[in-house]
Amino acid sequence: MRDPLWINFPRWIQESDIPRLLIEQTGMEGWIVFCKLVELDCETNLTPDWFSFTVDKLVRWTGIQPDSINEALTGLVNNGWIARNNIELKVQDARIATPPPISINEDELRQRLAGEGIGGRFVLRYLHNLGLMEKVERVIFLYQMIFGARFSPRIVDDLEEIANTYPMDIIYQVFQEAFQKKVKTLSWVKTHLPGAAKG
Repeated sequence: MRDPLWINFPRWIQESDIPRLLIEQTGMEGWIVFCKLVELDCETNLTPDWFSFTVDKLVRWTGIQPDSINEALTGLVNNGWIARNNIELKVQDARIATPPPISINEDELRQRLAGEGIGGRFVLRYLHNLGLMEKVERVIFLYQMIFGARFSPRIVDDLEEIANTYPMDIIYQVFQEAFQKKVKTLSWVKTHLPGAAKG
């Protein structure tokens, strides 16, 4: 079962100053719309990426009127929180900014999380750019996005072995498939890697 830290919405965002900052910049509607967009990204993508939405669904899910939704989306784009495409179409695309437009003291944030009983050096979705991480860190991040922040030393060894054995694109494909199929264990990932070309 996935760690509560990662279910639908990254917990660190709530423990940061992002809610206050977003409300100051875009109003309560902006914060609510941002939360829903983050949920959509987490449900759709293993790692932050483009996802689709409609204003009609945002209206239904949030109770906010269409004009206010569009105003909130514009504010989120203008303040650097999201990118948005196909604005003129019914089905639009968005992507959450990685990293978000904040200056944050990560150590203080981790202390807040520890105070909530959430410890460890887990990767913080959106705050850390996957492309800038070492390969082993990226594989651990993929694991955490599916299975949560808690894992044993044996799992760390397995993840290091995966990182050192297979190309990153193959690793990502298998983890993405595991994410889509809602796989529950790392063993499924491991059994789907051996047929991949090593290198």
